Amino acid sequence: MTSFWDWAVAAYGGDGVAAQCLSLQDDHDQCVPLLLWAVWTGVSGVKLTEDMVEEGADMARSWNDAVISPLRILRKRLRKPLSDIDDLARERIAAQVKSVELNSERELMTALESLSIIDFSKAKQNLTALCTDNVAVVAKAWGPKVPRPQLISLIGTLSDGGFLEYTHMS
Repeated sequence: MTSFWDWAVAAYGGDGVAAQCLSLQDDHDQCVPLLLWAVWTGVSGVKLTEDMVEEGADMARSWNDAVISPLRILRKRLRKPLSDIDDLARERIAAQVKSVELNSERELMTALESLSIIDFSKAKQNLTALCTDNVAVVAKAWGPKVPRPQLISLIGTLSDGGFLEYTHMS
């Protein structure tokens, strides 16, 4: 199995995945790295335990509140022109903030991957159902409202793109 980061980058680049992830983040207050972790563990044949979900959600919430969210807010503020500040300078800083935001998400994903105890010898027969169950439990742990139709749509898009196929570590 590929690393969580490598899988997530490939999956996020799949047709329609980024738009669905951003909608889950912006419109439904979900944590994309946490959701993708839930799918990746499912693709690895792992059903998330209650302890894994709780620890992953706590870790993601802490890192998101302290690092990712403030960077995202700053990056979004820098989208608009600022009086008396050169647009090129603002855009350079915005690009740097975006890079730091992406690196902070990568660090969170590395930490989430370390929570995953994966037995690569046990592939599940129905990875779509396993991934759907995993994202539902982490979405519930993340917030009070679970956007089930959007999560099911994301799983379908990932499946259509071939990202729910079990592969083992070589």
